[in-house]
Amino acid sequence: MRLKEKPYVKAVVYTLEFLLLVASYIDLWKRPRTRGPKWLWGILIFLVNYLGPVVYLVWGRHPAAPSESSMRD
Repeated sequence: MRLKEKPYVKAVVYTLEFLLLVASYIDLWKRPRTRGPKWLWGILIFLVNYLGPVVYLVWGRHPAAPSESSMRD
């Protein structure tokens, strides 16, 4: 049996895809600013499997403002 045909491989891949999707949506919900409109990122994350969440997490997130404690150091 080939590796692609084993049921646990599919389960792992689908689980990773789901966790990536959930992590992207949680970050999108909590982040005050993104590079581009949030509604567009939400659609992209949902419609473009694997690549949409990765592109958002790598490029789409707007960097958070530096906190007070990091500015004092």
